[in-house]
Amino acid sequence: MTGFTDPILSIENWSALSQNAPIDGIISLFQTSGNSFPLTLDTTLKASERLHIYFTLDASGKIEFFVIPADSDIKTNKSIYSDGLFPVQLGSNQLTLQNPNKNALVTWINNWCNETMRDAWLTKITQAPQVLVIHTTDFVVNDLHECYLALRPNTNPSIPSKYALDLVIKNTVTGMFLNVKEPATGDALGAQFADMARPVPPFGQENHPSTGESNFGVLELMGIQ
Repeated sequence: MTGFTDPILSIENWSALSQNAPIDGIISLFQTSGNSFPLTLDTTLKASERLHIYFTLDASGKIEFFVIPADSDIKTNKSIYSDGLFPVQLGSNQLTLQNPNKNALVTWINNWCNETMRDAWLTKITQAPQVLVIHTTDFVVNDLHECYLALRPNTNPSIPSKYALDLVIKNTVTGMFLNVKEPATGDALGAQFADMARPVPPFGQENHPSTGESNFGVLELMGIQ
C-alpha cells in the first residue's frame, strides 16, 4: 500500500483541498489523473443497498478512494475504517472510448476527458464532491467493474453548471454498462440511462434522503462536513 496506511488523513487531505474556493488545486489534480478506477464487490459489499465512495488524496498527491457500505458509514461504528476498501486507485491515464453507436454513457465518459468541459464544470461549483453515493443492484459479485468519472448534461436548475458529475460503471466480464434500462420493442426513445452516482455535497438533496449529512459517519467523525 502506498501513501497513507489508512484513509483518515487522506480523506482530510482531499477535504482541505477541495472544499474551499477557489479549487485550483483540484483542477490541476484532475488534469494529471486518469478517469477510471477498478471495483470488485464481495458478498458483504454487494449486500449493501448503497456504497459510499470517498475521494481521498494520498501522501504523494494521488487521487484514491475509500469505499464503504452506507450501512457501516455511521459515527458509532467502531470498525468504520476497516469495513470498506482502501485504497482504490484512480488510473494514471485518461482514456476516451470509441463510440460509433453514439452511446450516451460513452459520450459522458469522453466529456470528462475533455479538459475544457471538465474545467468549465469545476469553475462553476463552489465545492468539489467529497463522496459518491452509488447503488449496488446491478453489480455482480467478484466480477471486475471499471468505474469511469463522467460528465452528464445537468437537469437540476438549482445547480449552475451545464454538466453534473456522474459515475459510469461497466462490468468488464459481461461488457455491459450498469443501470441501463433497455428499450421496449418499438420504443423510439431507445435505452434510458439512470444516474449511477449522486455526488455529495450538496447534502440534503431534494427527494434523496440518502444524501443527508447524518448518513456520512466518516465526515461526522472528522468534523469536515
